[in-house]
Amino acid sequence: MKNTTILVMMVLVISLVGGFILIKGNNVNGNVVSGTEIPPTTQQGQIQKVVLSQDGYNYRDSVAEAGKPIEISADSSVGGCLRSVVFDIEGKKYSKYLKTPGETLELPALSKGTYAFSCSMGMGYGKLIVK
Repeated sequence: MKNTTILVMMVLVISLVGGFILIKGNNVNGNVVSGTEIPPTTQQGQIQKVVLSQDGYNYRDSVAEAGKPIEISADSSVGGCLRSVVFDIEGKKYSKYLKTPGETLELPALSKGTYAFSCSMGMGYGKLIVK
């Protein structure tokens, strides 16, 4: 085969694989938690909002209040694979690709503690501190 034919075939294969990954990444279902402060107006039973932000190659630590459901989103500082957030809480996985700041991942009410999470590739890490 000629070099140009091989090159064209390689580009085609790479394009197909990349398209597949993008399409599958947008169909991830689940809930994600993020944020840096506890909303002062949160009442018992209400969902608290946590916004994830990026610090270098990892997430900044986020804080939430114990006993209240959590809704996580990502601000514009979060990019690349860090937009795909994964939590493993008591053996149950919560994950979602947060393509826009309006997309959210919902977590159940959590007890006090520190919950580690990562991007879907396991390259970026963060902590959700529940007080």
